[in-house]
Amino acid sequence: MKDTPPAELLRCASRPEGLPEDPALIAQIPTRIRAGIIRLARSFAANADHLDRLINWNTPAACPSPKG
Repeated sequence: MKDTPPAELLRCASRPEGLPEDPALIAQIPTRIRAGIIRLARSFAANADHLDRLINWNTPAACPSPKG
């Protein structure tokens, strides 16, 4: 790479803590809303993984692997 990207483009993705996994709370979320939340969360995770892979390509091992 000729030029080093700006620092804000080299920050690893932030992965916030998810929703509580209390079955009583999950049962209160309507099915269609829950499905939308799941789609958003999966999309966010895919984008965060993509960003980390790009940063690691530029600076190997800069971003830790996400918890799986």
